[in-house]
Amino acid sequence: MALFSIKIGKERKILLVVGAILLLLGVVYRFFPFWESIESLEDEIAMTRKKLEKYRSMVPERNELEKRLIDYNRIIERAEGGLLEGETPALAAVDIQNILNEITGKSELEVLTMRVLKAESEEEDLYTTVPVQITIRCTVRQLKEVVYQVESASKLLRISDFRVRVVRGKREEGQVQATLTVEGFMEKIAEG
Repeated sequence: MALFSIKIGKERKILLVVGAILLLLGVVYRFFPFWESIESLEDEIAMTRKKLEKYRSMVPERNELEKRLIDYNRIIERAEGGLLEGETPALAAVDIQNILNEITGKSELEVLTMRVLKAESEEEDLYTTVPVQITIRCTVRQLKEVVYQVESASKLLRISDFRVRVVRGKREEGQVQATLTVEGFMEKIAEG
């Protein structure tokens, strides 16, 4: 004889099975975010491992990158050595005028005009462009020498505008009149 003998009817069995299924679904629903978070943690761990491997592969490149940075900084320092000196663009233009006077004096050229133009600088630029316009009367050979000396000056200069006109007349045979706009660069002055 069974200690506990419970007679359960067919309807009660179905009700108990349905209740157990609902209870099981409730437990799964309750703990499903936990399983989902474990799954997402595994994905996150895998992504972190990939990033870590990428960074580990970059470590040997670090020395090479630091060396390139040092090289670039040296190049910038040398280039900035060619910048014009002066607190304002007008004072920096004096450097250009002195260089042009020296060049034209060596070549014994006739300087007709020399004037400082308005300095230009874009908002995002690090440097200000300082232009000086010079008009000279010379031979083509002398003009070639002037252009060469401007381009190879100790300061970083460039010729941004170049106009040549032939001078007509008995006395000026073989002479040209050249107007050059020579630009130099200076560090941009902080406004404020």
